[in-house]
Amino acid sequence: MFGPQHLKQVIKYLDGIDYALSQRMLRKHPPDEPALTNELCALLDAETQRSEENPPYSLDQLNADLASLGDGLDFEVSIDTYPHNTAMERHVSQSDFGLVLTYENHILPNESWSTAYLIQAKRLFRNPNSGEYDQRASFQAVDTQQRARLDRLASILGEGALLYGLYCPQTPKIPDTTRTQLRALHTRNLSRQIFDFGTGLALRDALVNNGGIDAGIWLRSIEGKPTGLVGLHDEAFRSALPFTWFIIEHFTPRSHHGPFSGLMRSGPILAEPRANDRVRSIVTGDQQAIRDLIDEVHEAGEETVAPTTITVLPRHTITVKVSVGKSLPPDSARLQID
Repeated sequence: MFGPQHLKQVIKYLDGIDYALSQRMLRKHPPDEPALTNELCALLDAETQRSEENPPYSLDQLNADLASLGDGLDFEVSIDTYPHNTAMERHVSQSDFGLVLTYENHILPNESWSTAYLIQAKRLFRNPNSGEYDQRASFQAVDTQQRARLDRLASILGEGALLYGLYCPQTPKIPDTTRTQLRALHTRNLSRQIFDFGTGLALRDALVNNGGIDAGIWLRSIEGKPTGLVGLHDEAFRSALPFTWFIIEHFTPRSHHGPFSGLMRSGPILAEPRANDRVRSIVTGDQQAIRDLIDEVHEAGEETVAPTTITVLPRHTITVKVSVGKSLPPDSARLQID
């Protein structure tokens, strides 16, 4: 898991990904959700980073800095892309990408875990009257049928297995008045926060150094529909987390905080790391797990027979793996504690 010594570097890397992707939202005609998701995958991919020299602080640089700490921590990202019938998303997955988070401890194997999510992407649209990302900027509506399919999946896989991935510009790039208003929401939501542990201190440093959180990529509970920019930031650090802090939260211990669970005092965005084998099998392309899901979705009330030509879901799976002791000899890495 991340210790205080790792957080500065990991936050720098993830914030760099957020910045690079969110810049695309400033174009006159921003990319749609599939294109933004493709770009997110490309930005996270180490080979693409090397060939394009973007982002400036790369995965290779991150791991070099982590290695210099001498405690055996590695940060890996892998991207898998699966071809599929284009009807699949509508009928089954309702997701644009899968996210797998894995902690692999070679020294203390009993502390290893893995969890997975299905992410439905939505991008923010400018206010058509002002042409700005202001208080009236909104997400494209989730129609009734799409909502029913999400609810159907949640009833089968568990509500915590599905999240919205929301693409926005970073707050420094929106009108000053709106930015001030959004930061006021962050201040309200974090004003009663406890900053006496590693992640909390890192968040405190980010707030002190930047004056607020500037994130453009957010992960949000599927409870209710995403409405607009103000609605998202009203739930910041409650039922919505920036991508950076969503990753950080998973890889920092929370069991010692008593009733205080990480950065989230309330809201269904984040559960304790859990062995969600079924969701992980689905997002990594296990054919039998996918076929079983198709059958259950149909039995649960899908209005048409799910396509038989579906191969895997979703389109992309992003796997973030944090490992400890990977470089040690396998036969002697495990620590025996009397």
